[in-house]
Amino acid sequence: MKGPRRRRREAPVPEGGGEAGEESEAPYDERQKLVLVEKGSNHFEVLPEGWVQVTHNSGMPVYLHKQSRVCTMAKPYFLGQASVRKHDIPLSAIPCLQYLRALEVERGEGSGAEERVEKRTGGSEDGKERRDSPPLPTENGVEGVGKTGAGGCPVAGSNSLAAALALTSGKEGPPLPGGLMVGNAKIETAVENLQLQSLEPEQLRQYCQSRFLFRTIKIIRFKSWAERRRFQKMNKKKERPQLPEGTKLISLRKPDDDGNSGPSSKKEWIMNPNGKSYVCILHEYVQHALKKQPKYVFKEVENAATPYAATIMINEMQYSTGYGSSKKQAKMQAAKATLEILLPELGEKIREESNTKTDADLSYFDEIRIEDPRVPDLCNKTSELSPYSILLNCLQRNFGLDGASIDSRLVTQKNQKNEFVMTVGKHTVQVQCKNKKDGKQRASQAILQKLHPHINSWGSLLRLYGNRSMQTMREKKAEEQEITLLQSNATVNQPNTSIINKLKQEMLKLQEMRNSIQPIGKFLPPEDVALPSASGIDLNNVDL
Repeated sequence: MKGPRRRRREAPVPEGGGEAGEESEAPYDERQKLVLVEKGSNHFEVLPEGWVQVTHNSGMPVYLHKQSRVCTMAKPYFLGQASVRKHDIPLSAIPCLQYLRALEVERGEGSGAEERVEKRTGGSEDGKERRDSPPLPTENGVEGVGKTGAGGCPVAGSNSLAAALALTSGKEGPPLPGGLMVGNAKIETAVENLQLQSLEPEQLRQYCQSRFLFRTIKIIRFKSWAERRRFQKMNKKKERPQLPEGTKLISLRKPDDDGNSGPSSKKEWIMNPNGKSYVCILHEYVQHALKKQPKYVFKEVENAATPYAATIMINEMQYSTGYGSSKKQAKMQAAKATLEILLPELGEKIREESNTKTDADLSYFDEIRIEDPRVPDLCNKTSELSPYSILLNCLQRNFGLDGASIDSRLVTQKNQKNEFVMTVGKHTVQVQCKNKKDGKQRASQAILQKLHPHINSWGSLLRLYGNRSMQTMREKKAEEQEITLLQSNATVNQPNTSIINKLKQEMLKLQEMRNSIQPIGKFLPPEDVALPSASGIDLNNVDL
C-alpha cells in the first residue's frame, strides 16, 4: 500500500555542514479550509433520527438524511404529534435569523459589560487609568491569569477574577477568593430554552415580510358541518345564472291582427337599448310596434351653427324636427325628440342607455352550450350579435369574403312542422324550427359547433367573434389611422415630434404590459407531442 503523501520543502543549513537549500520531505500536507464561526448553538435541539450534520466545502453546514440521501441547508426538527400549521417554529430551523440574533445578543452583552465596569469604577480617574492601561496577558480568553501567586493561583488585582465575574454575571458583590476560577457559566432550563428559541407565527411573519412577498387570501371557517352545508346551499341559490348586472330591457306589446296592442295581445317585443343610437331605437320601435317605416325630410336653414334640419314623418304624420351642423347630427336630434314623444315613460332610461356601450359580463354565457335554443333570445336581450352574425364573422375572418358562402332552405313537413337545412362548405345541418327566422339562427348554432368542436360554451364564441372582438378591431384600425395622420405634421429637415411622442407612449404601454405578466414556470411539452412551426402557413383554421 502507498504511504502518506510527503511534500518536499527546503531544509535549513545543518550545523555540521552540508549544502544549504537541500530539499527534504515533510510528513504532512498543509491546506486551508473555510469553516463557519458557530453562533447561538442550541444544545436542547437534537437532530431527528437518521440526520447528520456535515460541513460543506463552502464552509456552511449541510444536513444529510443517510437513508434517503436528502440534503437541506436548514436544520430539520422532529414535529411529533404537534400541528403542522399551528406549532412554533424552532429558531434553529431558520439559520439566517438564528445567526442574526446571536450576533445581536453578542453585541448587546459587550455594550452592557462596558457600562457595568464603568459603573463599578465610579467613572473616577483611577477607573480611567485602569481602562487606558494595556490589558494583561490572557489565557483561554480570561484576563488576569498572567499574574500568579504561590501554587500557580491568580492574584486578585485591578483586573481580578471578581471584575471578570462582574462582566459576565452583571451582579455586584464581594470578590471571590483568589484561588477560585469561575468561567462564563450559564444555567438554562428546557422551558426557558423553548420560550427563547421558538418563534411564534407573528414573529416569523414579521421577519419573512422583509425578504419575501405575501398576498392576503380570504378563508371561510365554519363552526360546524351543518353551518358549512347551509352556506353551500345558499351559494348554490345565488349562483343561479342570470343576465349581467345593469341590463335594462324595453318591452312593448305588438299589435295583433285586429290592431289591438293591449294586455290581451300575446305578442311582445323586447329590446335592449344598450349601445344603440336614438335612430336605431326609433327604427326598431316603429317597425315592430307600429309596423311603419319612418321617413326623414332634410332642409337647410339660415343658421351658421346648425345649418341643417331633419323632420321625421311617420305614417304621413310629422313628429319632430332636429337641427345640427350636419345631416347626421340633425337626424340624431330629430330621433331623440321623437322618442321622447312616443315613449315618454322610457325617456330617462333611453337617455341613460343610448350612445353608451358597456361590455356585458360574458361569464353568464359560459354556462350556456352553443346549441342551446335560448341563445338567440338571450343575445337580443344583452345586445350581443345573433348566431347568424357570429357565423358570418367567423367565415369572414378565417376565409375572407369569398369563403362566406352559405346555402340554406326551409323544408315544410307534415303536422305543421318545419325543417331548416343549412350548408357551409362540407358541413350540412338539419334543425327543427318554428319558422324561417328561428331555423336560421338554430342552424347557425349547429354549424358553429361543428366548426369549433373544442368549444362548448356560447361565451367562448362571443369572446372570439362578438362585440368585444369587433370593438378591438375598430380600436386597432383607429390607432393605425391616427398614426397615419401624424405623418402630416412632419416638416422639412426636422424630426417629427408627434410620431416620436406616439412611439414613446406605445413603448411605455408595452413595458407596462410586460411587467404585468409574471411567468409561472417553463413549459416542457411531452415527448410525443410535436410543436407547431414558427411559420403561419401551418396554422389550422376552422375545418370547412
